[in-house]
Amino acid sequence: MEECEALCTRMAIMVNGKFRCLGSVQHLKNRFGDGYTIVVRIAGSNPDLKPVQEFFGLAFPGSVLKEKHRNMLQYQLPSSLSSLAKIFSILSQSKKRLHIEDYSVSQTTLDQVFVNFAKDQSDDDPLKDLSLHKNQTVVNVAVLTSFLKDEKVKESYV
Repeated sequence: MEECEALCTRMAIMVNGKFRCLGSVQHLKNRFGDGYTIVVRIAGSNPDLKPVQEFFGLAFPGSVLKEKHRNMLQYQLPSSLSSLAKIFSILSQSKKRLHIEDYSVSQTTLDQVFVNFAKDQSDDDPLKDLSLHKNQTVVNVAVLTSFLKDEKVKESYV
């Protein structure tokens, strides 16, 4: 997807043979992305993450905790709920109080947009529900029998 971002001015994504979106890379990220990803790393070897989690619940309502590791938390925040300026302002003001070592805020990647569309892709085979009864035939047996008995037709091996 990095190549697409570098080389394409417009792109389209197809799902089940139908165009689902068309536009610039930035347009697709804004329209079909999940907003912002915020990664926060807390100082210390085994820090208490509970205060930071409570803080995120209050400061960024609607944020969703996606990953939690020893001293790292990753949140997903819809872009409609907050601006980048507000996110950076809130995090910088609370950095010392919450012992935040560092943090990053990033926009949804094109990979994530593609994965969201891929979830809609179905593996449905239109013929899988096709069922035949005993009296139904797909091949005319009379034609097949005459073909098999025809002496002019020879098998060939390669």
